Amino acid sequence: MWKSPTRRARHYALLAAGISIAVSLGVPVRAQTERSPQRLEPVLVEGAAVRTPEIPLNQPDETGSRLGLTLREIPASVDVLTRETMDERGLTTTERALSNATGVSAGQCFGLTCFSMRGFSGTLSVPFAFDGIRYPGLAMSPRGTFNYDRIEVLLGPSSVLFGGGAVAGVVNFVSKQPTGRTDAETLLMYDATWNTLTAGAGVGGSAGSDVAWRIDGSYITGPHGSSGYVDRSAFDYGQVSASARWNVTPDLYFAVFGDWLRDSGEWYFGTPTVNGTIDKTVRENNYNVDDGFMDKDVTWLRADIGYRVTSGVSLRNQTFYNSENRYWKNAEVYVYTPATGRVNRSDFLWITHDQQLTGNRTEAMFDLPIGGLRNRALIGYEFAVNKHQRDSNSPFSSPPNSVDFLDPVPGNFVTNSPYRPVRSTSLDQQAMYFEDQLNVTPAAALSLAFRRDWLDLESTDLRGTASFDRAWNGNSWRVGGLYNVTPTATVYAQYSSALEPAAQIVTLTPAQRNYELTEAQQVEVGAKGFLPNSLGEYTLALYDINRSNILTRDPVNPALTVQIGEQSSRGIEAALVLRPLAGLTLEMNGTVLDAQYDNFTESINGQPVSRAGNVPPDVPETLGNLWVTWQFAPAWRAGASVQYVGKRAADNANTVWMDAYTTFGAWLAFRLPVGEATLRVINLADTVFASRSYGINGSQFVLGQPRSVQLSWLARFQ
Repeated sequence: MWKSPTRRARHYALLAAGISIAVSLGVPVRAQTERSPQRLEPVLVEGAAVRTPEIPLNQPDETGSRLGLTLREIPASVDVLTRETMDERGLTTTERALSNATGVSAGQCFGLTCFSMRGFSGTLSVPFAFDGIRYPGLAMSPRGTFNYDRIEVLLGPSSVLFGGGAVAGVVNFVSKQPTGRTDAETLLMYDATWNTLTAGAGVGGSAGSDVAWRIDGSYITGPHGSSGYVDRSAFDYGQVSASARWNVTPDLYFAVFGDWLRDSGEWYFGTPTVNGTIDKTVRENNYNVDDGFMDKDVTWLRADIGYRVTSGVSLRNQTFYNSENRYWKNAEVYVYTPATGRVNRSDFLWITHDQQLTGNRTEAMFDLPIGGLRNRALIGYEFAVNKHQRDSNSPFSSPPNSVDFLDPVPGNFVTNSPYRPVRSTSLDQQAMYFEDQLNVTPAAALSLAFRRDWLDLESTDLRGTASFDRAWNGNSWRVGGLYNVTPTATVYAQYSSALEPAAQIVTLTPAQRNYELTEAQQVEVGAKGFLPNSLGEYTLALYDINRSNILTRDPVNPALTVQIGEQSSRGIEAALVLRPLAGLTLEMNGTVLDAQYDNFTESINGQPVSRAGNVPPDVPETLGNLWVTWQFAPAWRAGASVQYVGKRAADNANTVWMDAYTTFGAWLAFRLPVGEATLRVINLADTVFASRSYGINGSQFVLGQPRSVQLSWLARFQ
């Protein structure tokens, strides 16, 4: 049954609706000019209708470098999902947006949007960042995308920029900024298939000539879709973002940012497999308990101060705070038993996480010539404290529990283990980092980045006497070069290293305290540039990543876990935008890779079994996306999409596989007197597919989004 929205969720809905109505009725807002502010009447901006799809190679990027370099100037592969791209493709959720990024496969797992990138799929290998701030722990990914200006995906080792735990890359959510321009936007979307409503509204403006502000609100709700489109998967998601910037003098500014979001719903942890396959007759069954839930509250606050000392020297200081509270109470693991036709349920988890992150980052940036050559450099220091407490019913014991496979009667949560405080941790992180780019000739540049991290953990046992302290330190670096073969074509090469904890540090157990940081190295070469006559843009990357010291069973004594394992991946990624005719655009990206365990052993019935040569779980070795957009009349646009995801292993033994799948989409947009209306169909053929594995050795698959018919209205004013 669809649970009624919470009081906070209704607050988000009313806020979003109120801003939407204000925008639609043309409530005037202040506009900023250089010296003389003036009141402007709202004017429709034909945003999506005049969008020219492109790879924004000349756009400054905040994820691949801290020097303000453009995508073309960075010796790395960065994919950017712009606000316009997400609007046109209807990418209102993080999972759908990341599935559009080059070389990324996304799906749901234990309350997060998990994804695979460059042959790695662990939550530690591919972390999240928010406005360039890396969360040093298990962070919640936002469900909605409306409040963000863009999502930037840096592919490949990223520890040199974001600290430990970024072997395969990082996803950076970039907020909409207070520019001082008078603008407003509103979005309404209804999914007629699943009765899901999405609403968003935002307003920006100025107060006088020196103060800019912005506020955005969004809300998503429905009886299905919390983490899958099955029975009992109702959810509410709300997010409010606010920011302001004060230009104190021409050289000094002060800015504040705040984000508040809540995600609450009935959860789905996958469908039990039958002989390693999906039984389509149960695709809408939810095998979780009837009173299962997952709630998450998140607050992000940030204050920025920037000062331009001279024309080539500037300082920046950021103070940030994050609070996350997560609550869940579910039966998460399901195993189908053919002999009885029932599903055995286990892992009855009742857990709360309470986290607070406080930190400060100070940077000095220089754009000063060296021997007549342009040189951009940055040196920085970062300090953060992450306090975490978890309470649970560990060891999660429960009476034997099963439900019918075809017609499960969910029942309520049951456990033999009392819910009590477990452990509190305090993680202190310090880092010194340096980045430099030297233009040795007008066509060539050398790039260098280095980072030193210090981690100190204090872990307190709240149930017994197994408290401990532990410290780690390590270096990350990137050396690269670029060369402009022509004014429109650039080639690059880089060699980089990264660090990653062997296990989640904030939830580290006494048995894991002696684990060292794992290491990874990557070699990457690539090209990026513009096609002649504005025909399009392209990027190309070839890479080879090796990660060492991963956890594995001792080949001699499988009862022991040791850090001698290795994992590697090598592949090719490409993205291309073509504009062959006026009004017609083709966009495509894809990857082909070879990922494997080089040295990895599991204990099976007390015996060591090597998994060397096997593909790690949830890693597709082939991915591809294609979009076609056609503006066939001044007010009409149409589009179609194809996505292909190759087969993926669901266990380390590679005995259970998720099949490859192809999905199709289509949309038709019409420009109205105010805004634009779009009719969209997702998964046209209603393909049944697994987006992610879960459970015990592939015992359950998390099914992806079925066919959905959506109608939306989007308007922008300025």
